[in-house]
Amino acid sequence: MAYGELDPSSGVPLYRQIKEILRREVAEGVADAEKPMTEAQLLGRFDVSRAPIRQALQELASEGYVYRKQGKGTFPVTGARVQRPADVRSGALYQYLSESGLHPTGKVSGVERVEPPARIRDLLGLDTQERLLHFTRLISIEDEPLVEADVYIRAPEEFRPTEAELDEEGSAFRLLERKFGIAHVRAEHDAWATAATAGQAATFGVSQGSPLLVIETIFFTTGDRPAGWRSAVHQAEKFKYRFSTSQ
Repeated sequence: MAYGELDPSSGVPLYRQIKEILRREVAEGVADAEKPMTEAQLLGRFDVSRAPIRQALQELASEGYVYRKQGKGTFPVTGARVQRPADVRSGALYQYLSESGLHPTGKVSGVERVEPPARIRDLLGLDTQERLLHFTRLISIEDEPLVEADVYIRAPEEFRPTEAELDEEGSAFRLLERKFGIAHVRAEHDAWATAATAGQAATFGVSQGSPLLVIETIFFTTGDRPAGWRSAVHQAEKFKYRFSTSQ
């Protein structure tokens, strides 16, 4: 079953309408992974010029929904659904997903002030009595869990956001910067593969032992002051992390 028709009077660019229709078909498994999305086929289907077709396919490819085979066309990707570019700011994944048209939903829970575990306290160079804001966030796309993050933030005692505020903002770091002017200027990451525990398997709806991707991050404010820690567990087969290096 195909999705949607174009509406030239909507004010939404044609390429964006085409992209959204094709994205939904790929994401929901409607598109045939063995059948190429050729320009000729899409021109006949949508009755538009080549320019919006090419723009839609280009953006779908950059976001990991389709890939090109030389001389054969463009094919749906059956694995990874999210391709995070290197220039997405740490703590801004939810915003990136929204701007990419992926319609994420978030659920924040367990917001509280706590003394962090000894390992996190040592990583951030904290005094033994310093309390941090702690919460967990689950980000889903089309009701399928993508990322579960465990977050500790070094922030003024007056910074006491509710679960609803964190859900609405999409990023505690952006909310902290907006309310107190405290900006995170850089981050350091460690990434590794792991096997899903029983609890993680239940969260993500996968079998225990399934592959997961863990990205652990330390955030720094101006003056290189460690200001936060996050451990984000991703569904490995639905998430691709793109990064760059320099010599």
